[in-house]
Amino acid sequence: MPSPRPPHLRRRDLLVGGLAGLAVTAAAAESTRAVWDAATGASFPEPPRTGPVHFQIGAHADDCLYFVNPRVARLLEDGADLCTVVLTAGEADGRNTWDTAAPVDYAGYAAARGNGLRRAYAHMALGDPDAPWDRRRATLDSGQDVELCVLRDRPGVHLVLCSLWTNLGRVTGEFTRLLALWEGRLDAAAVLAPADSPLTSESTVDRATVRASLVELLERYAPVAVNTLDPDPDPVVGERLGAEQDGFSDHIDHTAAALFAWDAVTAWGGAKAVESWRGYYNRRWPGNLGPADLEAKGGALDAYAWADGGGCGHAAGCGDRLIVGPGAGTTYGHASHPRYTQAVAAVDRDGEILPAAVRGDRAAILRGGDWEDLGGPPLLPALTRAGNRLYAIGPGFARDPEDHVRELHCLDLDTGEWTGLGNPAGTGGPARTVGQPAAADDGTTAVACLRHPDGGLAVRTRTGTAWSEWTRLDGPPVHEAPAAYGAAGAFTIVAATPGNTAAWEGDGTTWTHRDLDLPGPDGAVHIPASAVTAAQGPDGRAVIASRAAGGSDVVLHYGRGETWTGTVVPLEGGLLAPAVAIGPDGALAVACDDGSGAPAVLVLSLADLDHGGPYTLLSRPWTRGDVTVLKRPAAAFGSDGTLRLWALAADGELWTAQAGPGAPPPVGWAPAA
Repeated sequence: MPSPRPPHLRRRDLLVGGLAGLAVTAAAAESTRAVWDAATGASFPEPPRTGPVHFQIGAHADDCLYFVNPRVARLLEDGADLCTVVLTAGEADGRNTWDTAAPVDYAGYAAARGNGLRRAYAHMALGDPDAPWDRRRATLDSGQDVELCVLRDRPGVHLVLCSLWTNLGRVTGEFTRLLALWEGRLDAAAVLAPADSPLTSESTVDRATVRASLVELLERYAPVAVNTLDPDPDPVVGERLGAEQDGFSDHIDHTAAALFAWDAVTAWGGAKAVESWRGYYNRRWPGNLGPADLEAKGGALDAYAWADGGGCGHAAGCGDRLIVGPGAGTTYGHASHPRYTQAVAAVDRDGEILPAAVRGDRAAILRGGDWEDLGGPPLLPALTRAGNRLYAIGPGFARDPEDHVRELHCLDLDTGEWTGLGNPAGTGGPARTVGQPAAADDGTTAVACLRHPDGGLAVRTRTGTAWSEWTRLDGPPVHEAPAAYGAAGAFTIVAATPGNTAAWEGDGTTWTHRDLDLPGPDGAVHIPASAVTAAQGPDGRAVIASRAAGGSDVVLHYGRGETWTGTVVPLEGGLLAPAVAIGPDGALAVACDDGSGAPAVLVLSLADLDHGGPYTLLSRPWTRGDVTVLKRPAAAFGSDGTLRLWALAADGELWTAQAGPGAPPPVGWAPAA
């Protein structure tokens, strides 16, 4: 299916015995939704093929709503088919209320969350949270029974509820979280059948079955893109939030679900695009959603929370009453942060600018309309170019927490040789914090940079034919992937910190650090809402691009040393840090996404940023492309000033556009291959 918008759119053995004897309170209710084959399981039906399928794998009913949205809402607006898999019942303490004196009803609360999830998806897909669903118990070839929910009036929208009772320890006293199943400390998880569900509770599911089920579902739905939670959450900083695991700042089930998901995606091998989304750590970021995105996200959460309090035919309730709102709230719903956004790199080969990308888990370059495999190891879906080298992370998702691998790899595009650069923390838990790489190359010296396990930065430098060892740089913890640039032996690395933008400057061997104190509104210091990007101009001055905290406007800082100007360019909506490219004549291209998911492109002159004031507003119209993008667009200027653009679109393919020297950015995008 093509990616442009339709015309009417903007574009397994349980360690606890006697499970059947457990007293579990379940509210008896007659479902107002149609239930197919509720008494006996049936084979899993063939999914519809009405459009490109996007696939979400989460732990709890609200994960996709809090952490992936507004992406889900935008894809539904764009006409895509979706399947969301929820691994656990999310039964918590069995109370759909903040009143701790209320009776415990695990099956009832699980049912209420399922009802809320269906309401949220119906709201996003049809504008009617009470639209009917068809529900059935379906048996996968793996042997696992799941509940399949199909939105009747939009049958390309599916929910698959596995309903694993991962917090059974509240009843048994044993540790039964999903992470224990992943790591092999739990033989099997019980199924908690929600009240009114076609599922039954006389079953357990082991680790191998969960894995086989996810692989099977991926094979059945053949999605073009898969969204997961974060397999590598940041270390705990400050006060912990409930259910955060030891050492990591996210819910213990979120991380386990993400590890199961990445394991299955790797085994399947058919995904064109994969993305991981931050969980609880969002509360340590500034908000990055503009009003339209907050409305889309908050509206779905309100439907999930049954905020309208309308009549309900379910004794368990029609939503999750533990949601603190209204809308997206202020804890972690005010931000949505994808982890692997830098999917495309522009490379110069024989005078031609070509796009390189990680497709599935392989690096490839598009030449003459065909993708050429660049060899090398399996990679995470983020790619960085500096000079004639590409940099990416090779992962190993392990059951034993000490065996995790996240290794930086470098490809010399001239020789085709891959070099493993390792990880500043080796293997295990600390290795998981490196994030996306940054790199710079002046033709003589190359610098590669990752986040250090303590939250700061570490670098390796290549001079001659050898790389140095990893060096930890003095300086503060950074939120996200840094950006780097350099020329003539002078390098700069910049990164967003919780309260500033930090810079490290040096020759590749010796570095100094300082906070940039980039100008913000009303004399305040600018705080980026997400990762920063950067490009260096011909005279040594650089452009640092980011999103404004508390919204989605793009902010461009121009300068060097201690002298910077700030320019804010309003943009409604979008999640991705802006890509920037500087042309031979001083033209500046800025490319990101807008609130509809379209690529938003702006071409300025560097002179527009050299206004002398500390911070100013520049109102310029953005050119909106006619595709929906999943990753940050890539931009590059040719030697003649031609602007080339690429983006991974919602059909899973690479799309491109270009504009001649001095011409405005193009609206029409076309498949690149």
